[in-house]
This record gives sequence, C-alpha cells and structure tokens, in this order.
Amino acid sequence: MSRRRWWWLPGIVVSLFGLTLQLGITVDSQQRWARIVILHTNDTHGHLLPFSYPEGIDPNSQEAQLPYKHDIGGIARRATLLRQLRQQFQGETLVVDCGDFMDGTPFSLHYFGEADITAMNACGYDYATLGNHEFSNSLPQVQKLIRMARFPYVCANARLRATGTPLCHPYLVVERNGLRLALFGLIVRDTQNYRGAREGVEILDPYAVAAQLVPQLRQQADVVILLSHLGIETDMELARRVPGIDVIVGGHSHTRLMQPRFVPWDKPLSKSVMGLNGTVIVQAHQWGGELGRLEIFAYRDRETHRWALVAYKGELIPITRQIPEDPAVTRVVNRYWKPIARQYGRIVGIATDDFVQRGDDLAEYHLVSDAIRAIMGSDFDIQNLYGVRIQLAKGPITYYDLARMLPFGNTVVRFEIKGAQLKQLLEQQRPTCSANLRYRVENGRLVEATLNGEPIRDDALYRGTTNSYFADRYLKPMNIPFVDTGRKRLDVVAEYIRQQKQISPMFDGRRIVR
Repeated sequence: MSRRRWWWLPGIVVSLFGLTLQLGITVDSQQRWARIVILHTNDTHGHLLPFSYPEGIDPNSQEAQLPYKHDIGGIARRATLLRQLRQQFQGETLVVDCGDFMDGTPFSLHYFGEADITAMNACGYDYATLGNHEFSNSLPQVQKLIRMARFPYVCANARLRATGTPLCHPYLVVERNGLRLALFGLIVRDTQNYRGAREGVEILDPYAVAAQLVPQLRQQADVVILLSHLGIETDMELARRVPGIDVIVGGHSHTRLMQPRFVPWDKPLSKSVMGLNGTVIVQAHQWGGELGRLEIFAYRDRETHRWALVAYKGELIPITRQIPEDPAVTRVVNRYWKPIARQYGRIVGIATDDFVQRGDDLAEYHLVSDAIRAIMGSDFDIQNLYGVRIQLAKGPITYYDLARMLPFGNTVVRFEIKGAQLKQLLEQQRPTCSANLRYRVENGRLVEATLNGEPIRDDALYRGTTNSYFADRYLKPMNIPFVDTGRKRLDVVAEYIRQQKQISPMFDGRRIVR
C-alpha cells in the first residue's frame, strides 16, 4: 500500500491537506476535511469460490499483469477483507458493486442469481447497480433479486415499459462522514436485448439521463457518484459530456485500472469553490480476484461552506489465500454449493495443455466449435465472441470448469444457409469456427473463405450449427430459418471431451481478422 500515489490540488489546499494526512485526521475540529473510502467490485459473474488463471495466458493481457493468478478471489475471503477495511476506516466506507454479479459459474446456472445475492447480503454491501447479465433472467426473477438484496439498487435509465416507473431507485442521497453523497446508476443500452428487459423493461439513453439528472443531484449533494455498468470507454465519454460527476465506479468492460483515471471538465462548475473539477474513474477487473479501493478527500470552503473534492488515490487489493475466509459467508456459499458439488465436481477429461489465445487463434473457442460439429454432424459450426467465458487450464477438466466456460445455458441450433449468406455472416460478425471452415477478413472485407479446403460457393447450401444466442441475434434478422435441438451447448461439449478422454488445443489459423 505504500506505493499508492496521491493526486491533489496545488497550493495552500495541499499544504493543509498534507497536514491533515500526517495527523491522521479525517474530519478536523472545524469540519473542513472529510474522507470517503469506496470499496468496489464489478463483473464478479458468480465467482463465489476461489479460481485460477491458466499459466499460458497471453503475456500482453490484463490477466498476465495480475500479481497473483492462482487460487485467488472467493467471496468469503472478500468478506474478511471488507470487514478489516471497515474497522480501519470506521464510518467512512462505502461498499458498492457495479453489476454482472451473476452468469459465469454453476451458482448462476442453478440459482439464477439468488446464491450471489445471499452471499453479498452476508458481506454487507451498501449499494449496487444492475448489470446486463442480471437480465438473462426473466423479469420477475430480476425483480425478485432486487427485493432479496438487503442493500438498495440504483439504476436511473431502466424503467418498466408498462407503467414508465423506475425498475429500482434511480438515485439515493446518503450521508457518510459529514458528506452528502448522491449515488445513481446507469446500465448499458444493449441490456434491452436480454430476456428480462425484453419482457418489459425500457433502457434509456445513459447520456441523456445523466445530462438531465446530474445538475439536480449537484443541488442535493456534496459529491455525485455514478455506479456504472457502461464500460470504460463510455464512462470516459460520459465524464467529458456531462461535467459534474465526481466519481464513476465502473463495470461491464472488465477493465483492470490499477490506478484511477481522471477526466477533467472543460471548465469549473463553480468559480467560488476550489476543487479537482473533473471525474475520477475506477474499475476492478473481474470475478472478484481483486477488491477496488478508492479514497477521496473533500475540503469545505470557509466562506461558501461548500464541499469540493481535492484529492484521491486508488488501488486494487489482491484477494489471495493469505486472507482467511469469513465463517458466516463460507456457510452461505456451502449451503448453495453442496447440493450441486457432486454434479459439477466430476472430471470429464484431461487437457494436455492450456486452451488460451495466441494471436487470432482462440483455442477455447476452437474446442467448442470442433466439439459441436463432431457430435452434431454438421458441415461446420460457428460461435460468437464473448460467449466462451474462460480459458481452460492444463490438467483435469471438471464439469465446473466447463460450466464456467459456457455459463449461459445456450442450446445448440441447426440451420441451412446459402454460401453467399454464409460469407456475409463471416464478414460482418467474424465468428469463431470449426477447423474445417477457414476465412480471412482484411480491412473489414472478406478476402478468403473455404470449407473442407474448397472455396465456399455462393449458390451452394450448407448445414451449420451454432448456439441459440447467435441464432436469435444474427440468423433471425437475415431470415435464415433454424431449428433448436434443445441440447445445451455445455452438455454437447462435455460429451465430446468424455469421448476423447484427452484433448489438446488447436492453433491453426482458421480465423484471421486484420
């Protein structure tokens, strides 16, 4: 923690601030200084148990930069760390989550988010916003999860289509350490394509909602904090477009921000109050492998009596095996794990090496397409990116590992497609594919496409397989009929691995995108 850097205002304010730090004062006798410590997670995706990354991951990836990659995370360890930090910063902490707490492990497949919410309740979260993956559930289940939470959800751009009323609190104004904090949430618009939203939720434009809401919140509070499930690029653009958001705690893009990012506003909102005049942005990667910690300091002007942020520092704290598990949270996790442990703990096969990414080769996706084509007997298989969620490590493969890799419950569908349409699909969607389908896209144009070593003919009819998500999202708009087999993609891949007994990653250049 000694390596953490501070960002602050120059001049006399810094001198006073430095004295405040040296004395360890968070609110001085004249109540001119205050500190808030935001402890944050995002995109935990059902990872209630510890996990590991493969050794062979891309050295240029975010994961390769982690100080610890084996046996990290676990919500029971996180609970212990949260308790320790609460004790250290009594009355100053705010524990928040920025969405996608589910869809990633068997806990979500079996309990539809309820195991995650119960564990988060036991951790003592204070506030949260929703992620798009919560809407993989039915709308009644989304609403049930909101009710189950002992902490409030905030989301300002999700409203019920039938009534126009907010799905949950658009914002809340709360007090911590003498500061009035306005907390509001925003969720990515693509959420409207998920089941729960299609069943009756309208997702409004986050920029328009923020532009309308933020000036109101600044009238009600000293500090405006956005719990965002928009992704880092949108967060940064939002900070530029809508000045007045002091802090954005982010999610959705799984970005590992080892230090906060700062986006200055074009001009100060008030000439009478000295402050940072910009937005501090943080995000804590994925799966709860690290806990985000952001400290913000506010200074109250002696003449106007208005508060302004003047300093901040942030870090990501690794959650390792050295942190003991909280007994109460462990009991919660075990209550949900024991009924499914036998099913998901069984070994289905052996990986001779790590299934990881090497350039354009995505070995974990290759495995899925090759397995489905082999079991279903199709001419080819294609899969969308981001649907395979983990890279498989060398060694025994459990059903739990495969459920983490394919956590969404998608089924396998069959379809027939003309060669011209297949080439259009390859060019526009750039899916991963089975080994016998090879293609190259350069500068956005398809320049080569072969099946079984022969060029794909425009007028030929080919039999393909894919998953139900891809079919609904991409085949249906092209008016390509398909038939759902009802077989879960996860089970088809597991069957293939059991038949093979041992599997090896393929790095064969079947899909090249330049």
